Amino acid sequence: MQNINKKAKEYIETLLEFPIIDQLKEIEDLGVSVTTHTYDVLEIAIRDLKRSYRNLKRASEELDLFAMLVGIIIHDTSKATIRATGGDSALSHSQVMLKKPDRIRKEAQGILKEMEQKTGLILDHNTERKIVHIVLSHHGRWGRVSPSTKEALMVHKADEYSAKYHRINPIGADKIVELMAKGHSLDEIQEKLNITSGIIKDRLKRAKVELKLKNNKQLLSYYNANKKIIIGDEFFIKRIKETKSLIQKVNKIGFEKLVIQCELFKYFNDNKIFDRGL
Repeated sequence: MQNINKKAKEYIETLLEFPIIDQLKEIEDLGVSVTTHTYDVLEIAIRDLKRSYRNLKRASEELDLFAMLVGIIIHDTSKATIRATGGDSALSHSQVMLKKPDRIRKEAQGILKEMEQKTGLILDHNTERKIVHIVLSHHGRWGRVSPSTKEALMVHKADEYSAKYHRINPIGADKIVELMAKGHSLDEIQEKLNITSGIIKDRLKRAKVELKLKNNKQLLSYYNANKKIIIGDEFFIKRIKETKSLIQKVNKIGFEKLVIQCELFKYFNDNKIFDRGL
């Protein structure tokens, strides 16, 4: 029983070594790398599995957890390929998901085919089908394909939650005003913090609203007097804190290591995942 998931581990380890997975670390969406978002989706999915099925053992009896893990790992790879190939340069990942789902399907199938060649491991047909469907449908109603399996619906909900709550640049007005107090211009702050002018404007506005201040001069005076400011409402502060913690965790431990350490591996069974030629 000790080696019941040996092939599954080998498969995931090989998948994590794919260059395209590494490329996702360099692609950011609102200050959060794609790999950080991917790990977030995994964490949220595991949390939701425990809530819905009481524990992962019960979840594994009804769902293909291996298909979920692979689907999560590769669900956003087109963000890298779109940038690299420029074939659909006018379209974003979201637009490709909506307008050109066949491209997403072919890419997912191509990755699985390459995995087969690299590992010699052939996925069970149903597992492969579920993985591709997870990738195709992870945008839910914002994509062309809607989730039609329990696994795909779980991943879609996790992706949606991550996008809503944790796809936000974790820079708050406190960091901006601190630099303003040191004499830096907004242009200098933009470059120093590697953020856009839009983010600076948004963060300063949130702080002014919470403190009932009219302009940046009043905000700076408040900071100089108190050495701190409120960066936004309770919900915004929660999003900032959670996103900052998420980024720090992935940066410190590493995406690949976090995936390999996830609890799902305990419930993988090679005999159910791979084609035994029967």
